[in-house]
Amino acid sequence: MIRISRRRFVQAAAAPMLVAARPQAPPASAITAQQLIERIRGAIGVPWREKTIDGVKAGDPATVLTGAAVTVAARLDNLRRAAAAGCNLVITQEPVFYGANDEPGNRAKDAVYLAKKAYVEEAKLVVWRFSDHWSARQPDPRVTALAEALGWPGSGGNVVTIPETSLSSLTAHVRSRLGARGGVRTLGPRDMRVRTVLLSPGTTDMATTMAGLKNADVVIAGEPREWEVVPYLLDAREAGAAKALIAVGRIVSEEPGSGACAAWIRTLAPGLRVEALPVADPFWNPAV
Repeated sequence: MIRISRRRFVQAAAAPMLVAARPQAPPASAITAQQLIERIRGAIGVPWREKTIDGVKAGDPATVLTGAAVTVAARLDNLRRAAAAGCNLVITQEPVFYGANDEPGNRAKDAVYLAKKAYVEEAKLVVWRFSDHWSARQPDPRVTALAEALGWPGSGGNVVTIPETSLSSLTAHVRSRLGARGGVRTLGPRDMRVRTVLLSPGTTDMATTMAGLKNADVVIAGEPREWEVVPYLLDAREAGAAKALIAVGRIVSEEPGSGACAAWIRTLAPGLRVEALPVADPFWNPAV
């Protein structure tokens, strides 16, 4: 039998309590939300705009970070998931409070707005929008990430060459690879042959479409304006150009870029937990 003196027994029993009671120094890597934001601003590689939608939308930027969650959309469920994961900074691509500049406007007394605002305050979250400057990088990291998600090597530009296929097969490939549940819509003949693709995540504007479609058969768009890009493509077809469109939805098109953003931010704060917080396609197709 191993005997232990009373003194050693008391010392051994007390040791865990002494450790627990000892004040814990903050980790050497601890930074505030504002400090991380400044690192991002310094490394982004493009001039910071005087007028921008990017900025802190809620919370105290002096908050010491326990982790950061990067997401396409800071919906209420995503804010809860971020908090549950131990992340008190949420970096979002899209608006937090349902408007481009996130000002409450006529929503100031709306129950949904107030519930979301109350949760951010209760959970002591900081929410920072990072959109203008992330998408201004060249080559566009959203395009590169979307190409990789679709299984195509990035070319540095927004037009990629793919193995020849039909428009119908390409649509099925896109739906499967991006996990689109119902928001995919296609314009063009099912049997049209496709070799080159213009990738246009986010809002698909006329300038991008007109410039890119000169060298592409089909545009994979996030959110094309139906009064602008869609009639242009239809008129192009009427004029004899074999062009097509696959619209996947804004959120779905930007999801891969959000993951790439999280990976990039990790390189700026090696000691900080940085989580990519996926957002599923919010739509479903009643025909499926």
